[in-house]
Amino acid sequence: MAAEQDKQLLKVQEKIKNVSSKLSTLKKQEDKAQNKLKHIEQQYGKISQKVRRLGSQLREKKQRIREIQQDIKVQQKWLAGQEKKIAGQVKAAYILGKQEPLKLLLSQEDIGKVSRMMRYYHYFNKDRINQVQQINNSLQLLKGLEKEKQQEVLQVSSLANEQKQKQKTLVQTKYERKQLIKKIKKDSKTQKNNLSKLKRNAKKLKGLVSSLRLEKQRPVGEIKSSLPFRHLKAKMSWPIKGRIIKAFASRRVDSQWNGVLMSAKEGTKVKAIAEGQVIFADWFKGYGLLIIVKHDKDYMSLYAYNQSLYQAKGDWVSAGDVLATVGKSGGRDKPALYFEIRKKNKPINPAKWCR
Repeated sequence: MAAEQDKQLLKVQEKIKNVSSKLSTLKKQEDKAQNKLKHIEQQYGKISQKVRRLGSQLREKKQRIREIQQDIKVQQKWLAGQEKKIAGQVKAAYILGKQEPLKLLLSQEDIGKVSRMMRYYHYFNKDRINQVQQINNSLQLLKGLEKEKQQEVLQVSSLANEQKQKQKTLVQTKYERKQLIKKIKKDSKTQKNNLSKLKRNAKKLKGLVSSLRLEKQRPVGEIKSSLPFRHLKAKMSWPIKGRIIKAFASRRVDSQWNGVLMSAKEGTKVKAIAEGQVIFADWFKGYGLLIIVKHDKDYMSLYAYNQSLYQAKGDWVSAGDVLATVGKSGGRDKPALYFEIRKKNKPINPAKWCR
């Protein structure tokens, strides 16, 4: 009987060992997938930012081409008017040409008449020289405008090609991200449930915030704010204009939300709620591209699931400065912003602080 029990115990121990080994393998696979997701989402954020910049440059170049075309039309209209004027002067020159200056001087006609004719010649020639000079200047300007237009057209073509390539890379990156998230979710089903993962991520975030609070930054006293953060309660604007889909302390599987989840279009600008220093700006497991702003020795705000980060660690920001853009990083299916305010590393309700 004892021998039989020993055999069963050995079988159970062997099963436990096998399960532990599988869990360990799956954990390594998940870590590898998460690292790849981190790389993809960071790349996606940078490419998205580049595509927006290229779009802006394209619009500026096309506007400049329109301005050049308008300038060309103005110069062409002016030249057309000068053609008529020159034609009249040519006709007058032909009439006056019958009485050349030398012929007038040698003529026996009234000296007063000769003097007047000589003045006419002088004025006429002076005006004709000015007109020719103006026409030459206009032609040079037209030549310059045409050259600038050709250069702008070439730049537009180059920017359009670059934007097309970046857009193609962006689509490919989105596809890779989608496939990777599917794999991560599939692998996750064989591991511990979402609750334990959420708790681990929350614990890691708390540990990160704790370490950041202890990390030496520039003295908080250097922040030139008109009001201390504690006096800004119920006076600050939300980081984005979006609908709150998960309220503070609402149920989350078997735990609760430490901040709020706000729905918004991907690429929406995320703004700082108050003045402070960026103490973290990087990818963080479970929260994707995360940025944390320290407002004073007690208060900080957190912004997660971003598409792109526009500030770096150590940067100083003012209320309303763009920190990031709304995204789906961290393995999310839909774009959203996760937003927290913490006092001494304890989450507090953002709805009581933002209007």
